[in-house]
Amino acid sequence: MTETTVGSPVAEVLPGIWRATNEVVSGRYRLSNNAYLIVDGGEAALVDTAWWHDEGAHLDALFAASGVDPIAVSTIVLTHAHRDHAGFARRLASQTGATVALHRAERATVESLAGYQGLPDEASAVRWYEGHGFPPHEAQRIVSSKEPDRAFDVPDPRWLTGDDSIHVGARSFDILETPGHTPGHVCLLERATGILFSGDALLPRGHGNPHVTVRAFTPPDPLSDYVAGIERLRSEAGEISVCLPGHGPLVEDPLAMIDDHLAYAEAKLGVAERALDATPRTAFEVVSRMPWHGGSATLTDLEGDELFLAFADGFARLRRLVTTGRAERRIEAGVELFHRVG
Repeated sequence: MTETTVGSPVAEVLPGIWRATNEVVSGRYRLSNNAYLIVDGGEAALVDTAWWHDEGAHLDALFAASGVDPIAVSTIVLTHAHRDHAGFARRLASQTGATVALHRAERATVESLAGYQGLPDEASAVRWYEGHGFPPHEAQRIVSSKEPDRAFDVPDPRWLTGDDSIHVGARSFDILETPGHTPGHVCLLERATGILFSGDALLPRGHGNPHVTVRAFTPPDPLSDYVAGIERLRSEAGEISVCLPGHGPLVEDPLAMIDDHLAYAEAKLGVAERALDATPRTAFEVVSRMPWHGGSATLTDLEGDELFLAFADGFARLRRLVTTGRAERRIEAGVELFHRVG
C-alpha cells in the first residue's frame, strides 16, 4: 500500500489555537490528520504532530502562518502514539527542545511499534493469530500484508497520568483518560473555554472511526474501556463546548457526537451478536461471519491494514459481549471460543 501526501492547509480555528492538516491518500482511503498549536503569553505547545509524510511541511507551514518561533514550544502532547499522530515528534523535540508527553499507559503501544504488534517477531505473530483460530495460510497473510509500523523513537518522554494538566501561558488543559483506541489514549480539556482535544476518541462523521482493537499488547476488553471513557466525556458534557478532533473539522455539537459514538459502539455489538450461535467458535470463525463493507465483503476478502483492523475490531466486540453477559466464552485446548448465551 502506498501513501501520498495531498496537502497541508493551516488555519487559526479558535483564538490562540492553530491547526495544520496533513492529508494522506492510503489505498482506498483519504485521511486528514490534524496537528494543533496552542499559543498564549509567548508560550506554545503542540497537541499531536500528524503524519510523517511530506518531510514535515505541514508543521513548517503551521509555524510560518502563526508567526510562532518553534523555540517557543515547550511541550508536545500526544493523544496517543499512533504514526498518524506522532509523526515528526522527535524532529520537533530536537528542533525546539520541547518535552514530548503522553500517558504512561501508552508505554505498551510505544513498545509494540518496534516489533509485530507487541510480539517479538513475525513467527510469534503468526502463532498468535493461529491461536485465535486462523488457518496457517490466513495467519501468515494477515501478518505479511499489514503495513509496517514505525518505531516510536522519542527518547525520555514525559509519562502523564490523569491527574496532570498542561499549561501554556495562562491556559490550562486537563488530561482526561480515554483508553480503548489505545491503552493510554487521552483527551485534553480546557475547562475555562470548554475546548476539548479529542484525538481519536471522538471523530466527526466521514473522518474515520476510532477503531478499538484487541491485539497482543492490549488489555483484554478494550471496547469496554473505550465505552467507559466516552461515558466519562458525556458526564463532562456540560464543560465541553467545542471539540477539536485528531481527524476532520472542528465540531460545535460535541454532545451529539458523544452520543453518536456510544450508539455506534452498541450497533457494532449487535452485528457481532448476530454472528454467534449455539456452536462454540474461535474469534476468527465468528469475525468471518460478520459482514464488512456494508455486507459486500467478508473478512477474508480484505487485505492489508483493513484486514488487520477488521479482525482486531471484531475480536474486541466479542470480548465486550462476554463482559456484558451477551455471549459466553470457554477455553478448549488453550483456544478461546465464543457462543451465544443459553
